[in-house]
Amino acid sequence: MARLALPFALLLGLLPAAAPAAGPAAVACPVRAAVRDAPHLATAPGRWGAAQWTAAAAGVGAVAVAAGLDRDTAGQWPGHDRLAQVGNAWAVAAPAAAIAWYGGRGWLGRDPAALQVAANVTEAALLAVAATEVVKVAVGRERPAGDLENDRRLHPGNTAGRRNSFPSGHTALAFATAAALQEAPLPASTRAAAYGLAGLTAWSRLHDERHWLSDVVAGGLLGWATGRYVARRHPAAGRLTAVADGRRLLLAWQRRF
Repeated sequence: MARLALPFALLLGLLPAAAPAAGPAAVACPVRAAVRDAPHLATAPGRWGAAQWTAAAAGVGAVAVAAGLDRDTAGQWPGHDRLAQVGNAWAVAAPAAAIAWYGGRGWLGRDPAALQVAANVTEAALLAVAATEVVKVAVGRERPAGDLENDRRLHPGNTAGRRNSFPSGHTALAFATAAALQEAPLPASTRAAAYGLAGLTAWSRLHDERHWLSDVVAGGLLGWATGRYVARRHPAAGRLTAVADGRRLLLAWQRRF
């Protein structure tokens, strides 16, 4: 399913990319933005300060703690199959719905703020899926799949589906969407619900024995970091911009809808 999310997000990304400029600043094509931002994101550790390194260390620690619980938490989630189906579907439904809603609203209303939210969700989804696929191949971890003794079996460079457990792509996609939406004009309860449903996606991957606990923790952290990065790099909130035409300095206010 995670492999299907990339072309799906690419297709939906055409909506905000094709929309006309609707304000003082045009919204960049999210696919091009993802290609442009990927190197900047990958080299971000070189620009980190103490706070960022502390947060990264905490994330690594969380994954390490989860890894110690992998066998204890695997195969421990019987029943609730329908709820797990909802969690699995949410990973793709969340970005699709957000892109369609904000992209359509921005295109019809010629609103750059709405288009920016759609573009941010698209870019966050693309970067999250791409990052997880790279790490999956690099690590080559075996999935639980009924064998709860294989949590330490790694096959670096292997692309087989049964050996791409770490990290969870579904979880990364769901959390990337939730993080990207934190800058959208949504009630606090709705933004919190986005994270809650992303957590449901993580649980569903454990329920189906498609991932270990450390897989979903790593996927959630990766997705959250990606979505947060995109939302902060391309804010959709109202802002004052200055444009010089050679003889005059023009000030324009781009507001959040």
